[in-house]
This record gives sequence, C-alpha cells and structure tokens, in this order.
Amino acid sequence: MILKVYPGFLIAVLLGLIGLGLGLLQERVELNWAKLDASLLSKTNASLRENPPGAGKLPNSRPVASPTDDRQIPLITTRQGPLRVTNQTEYPLRLALLTYQPPTTSYGEPAHWDFAPGEGGSQGVTLSLPGGDLQLKKGDILVAFAQDGSRRYWGPYVVGETPLPVWNAQVSEWQLVLQS
Repeated sequence: MILKVYPGFLIAVLLGLIGLGLGLLQERVELNWAKLDASLLSKTNASLRENPPGAGKLPNSRPVASPTDDRQIPLITTRQGPLRVTNQTEYPLRLALLTYQPPTTSYGEPAHWDFAPGEGGSQGVTLSLPGGDLQLKKGDILVAFAQDGSRRYWGPYVVGETPLPVWNAQVSEWQLVLQS
C-alpha cells in the first residue's frame, strides 16, 4: 500500500513540529520595571556627567558635549523657572504644555501658545499663563506641532529628563529653541 503525501501537508506538519519544539524550549522573561528605570536613569546620569548638554546662548542651545563649560547643568535636576521659546522653523507652531502635579502622577490643565514662523528671533519669548507667570518644573511635558497640516512635530520634551528644554543657569530659566 502506497500512501500519497501532499507537499503542502508535509510542510505544514514540519512547521507545526518546529513551532511545538520552539514552544517547549521557550524561556520565561520577566522585567522588573522599577529596577530597569533606576538602572537606565543611573546610566543616563553617568553619561550626562561626562557629556552635559549645552546651555549657552539661546540660538545655540542645542545639546552639545562641552565638559569645560561651567554653565552646564545635568538633565536630571530640580530646577524650576520660566520658559523662553524661539520658533526658528518656517512653520506656524502650537506649543502645548502639561504640568506635572506631584506627589500624584497626574497632570494639570493643559495650556498652549501659538508661534508664527521665526517668532522669537534670537532672543526668544518668555511664556506666561493667564493667571500669572509660568514656572516649568521637572516632569512637565512640552510638545510642539506645525499648524499648517504638514504633520511635523517636536518633542515630546519632559522637563529635566530629556535634552530639551535646556536649563540656563545664568538667567535661571528653561530655554527651548524649535528648529527644522
């Protein structure tokens, strides 16, 4: 008696056996997010001590490795101060802010500001809220997006945790230069 084996059936059986074998060899991987976040944070801090971001003049405030500059402040900081923004793009932008509300992990009411292309020039514009001065603090979130339908965006930036905005210790303010 001769059995006829179809090639498609044979391939399916072989793939099933391989899958079953791999399933039996599979190891379980568990991540401890608290330890992972802490180790990532310590590596980031060590890297920043070696190569802190630039905090020089506003137009050149992109993060730059310059260990000899006294004005450099590590990213992980408890600095609190106003925000100066420059739109050096060719796009009309909206900058949105979510303020962090410690000790909870919630955020306050969002706020936003609109900028024309090139608004702020080389000096930037200090932002404020209808109720008074704006004071950025660690954990606040900023994101900017073009309002011309081009789908371009900048950020998100987490104050004190991402390279931008930059803390300028000379004038005690956060600076954000949005560039194309």
